[in-house]
Amino acid sequence: MSFEDAWAAARSGAAAKVSIQLNSVPTDSGGSVPPGKRLVVTSGLLNERANKADLVREDFVKADNSTMKETDQVSSSLKGFKSASAFSVFATRWRGQMKYVEGLLQNGVAGALRATAQDFAAREAKEKARHSEKQDDLK
Repeated sequence: MSFEDAWAAARSGAAAKVSIQLNSVPTDSGGSVPPGKRLVVTSGLLNERANKADLVREDFVKADNSTMKETDQVSSSLKGFKSASAFSVFATRWRGQMKYVEGLLQNGVAGALRATAQDFAAREAKEKARHSEKQDDLK
């Protein structure tokens, strides 16, 4: 059997398996979640998660700073060796990658959670006002 034939067979088998798995999900409320147990998402919960993401980012930055302090000591001890330039390239790339991950944690996770929390808060206020109006109409 050629590689192309083996690849085609593997793809079709995987596609069939995925289709079967997706089609076998129950259509009732929640699937495997016990009745009565549901996730309730509020602006407060999202802000709490954003704060936890900030703590993760702070711990990440502390670990990175500690790592880079040690890396800089090793790098300075390699002066005069051929591997010193490679170590310098590594350190530069490392710093760039760590800044990228830090930005993702700050903006992509915590920032997105806070933005969503603001949207939820606005929606919650709108729904509360709508329900208050209906209650007033019933009086």
